[in-house]
Amino acid sequence: MMAIEEPQIPESGPDRGTSENAWTTDQIGGEVVYRGGGPVTNGFRAVGEPTGKGVLVHVSGKPGTKCRGEFEGNDRLQALWVFSSDACGAFGFADLVIAHAGRTDPVGEITVESDYRDLNVRAGSGMLLRVKDKAAK
Repeated sequence: MMAIEEPQIPESGPDRGTSENAWTTDQIGGEVVYRGGGPVTNGFRAVGEPTGKGVLVHVSGKPGTKCRGEFEGNDRLQALWVFSSDACGAFGFADLVIAHAGRTDPVGEITVESDYRDLNVRAGSGMLLRVKDKAAK
């Protein structure tokens, strides 16, 4: 829940004197959003643009991970809310892993696992689920 809340607060902390349209925020995964007319950046590279309540970015895969970037040449801007263009995995949950991402049998079934006895996903938590159209080639 806190991992979802943090990207919605400016880097300078809660600020009643500055319009939300001028805030600089940090996405889940580390990219920076310059809402005052600037881009969404990954280091020094612009990857997208801010919107009123999120971002539109070019999705990319993080090198060295199983995470996918664009699907079959689809490099269009995509809405990722509070997530970086290369965000992947579980954020804000200690020892939580995505054991099965649903790409192989059973297709579409996602499994998460934790070393803890019980997993409690509280209200206010968020998930980014990217769906690939079966008909898309």
